[in-house]
Amino acid sequence: MGMRQEEISMLDGKNFIVTGAGSGIGKACADLLLENGAEVAGWDISDSPSRERYTHYRVDVRNEEEIVRALGDVTAKTGPVYGLVNCAGIFSSSKPFYEMSEAEWRQVLDTNLTSVFLVSKHVCRSMIEHRQGKIVNTSCIRTKVVGPNMADYAASKGGVVSLTSAMAVDLAPYNIQVNSVAPGRTITGFTEKSFSDPVKRKATEALIPAGRIAQPEDIAKVILFLLTDAARYVTGTTIFADGGFSIAK
Repeated sequence: MGMRQEEISMLDGKNFIVTGAGSGIGKACADLLLENGAEVAGWDISDSPSRERYTHYRVDVRNEEEIVRALGDVTAKTGPVYGLVNCAGIFSSSKPFYEMSEAEWRQVLDTNLTSVFLVSKHVCRSMIEHRQGKIVNTSCIRTKVVGPNMADYAASKGGVVSLTSAMAVDLAPYNIQVNSVAPGRTITGFTEKSFSDPVKRKATEALIPAGRIAQPEDIAKVILFLLTDAARYVTGTTIFADGGFSIAK
């Protein structure tokens, strides 16, 4: 039995917040939600223009005061938040763990993990009141396949997976589903430079059974599914969107 069209189209007029909406996967999520009729508030540490049904907020998602202030403005303008996509994040400090400073460690953990806790903590209260909602967090294949010099990043994204499960259990009684998506190699602002070398890109693609590096839209489409009623019985899980990389030998 396939997805019914109404399960996708029911995003019309619903209110969503997307963190990290200024670029990469976050921007692709915001664009796809807009294409499907949603109202979107994009939160990012950098500026970006607002447009029809999209309002951009400059928010540091590590700062609880900024989160509360932006959320108050969103709900005052467009009403209760139906869905949240936590996409804000940074990459590793690219050092072995024994050379990282505490400040470097905390910067990655605070941005990638603590921000998910802080934003979700406040946004979900409106969802609880209305007894419905969807939260999708962004994890990574690095929770399963770890390379050198990424202890801070892998730990932060592993924490996102565990936090997702715990949030799902806490929010299940209120008809709120919480899931995460673990992207594989994806062309974003973080990775574009490394994939611009055709030799390196070909070598990377050879490791991926699907034969190509993902575009942000590939990941956004999986997130969109989790935000629709088609996924109303899916909660507490992590979907790997990696072209088969994590299962290939």
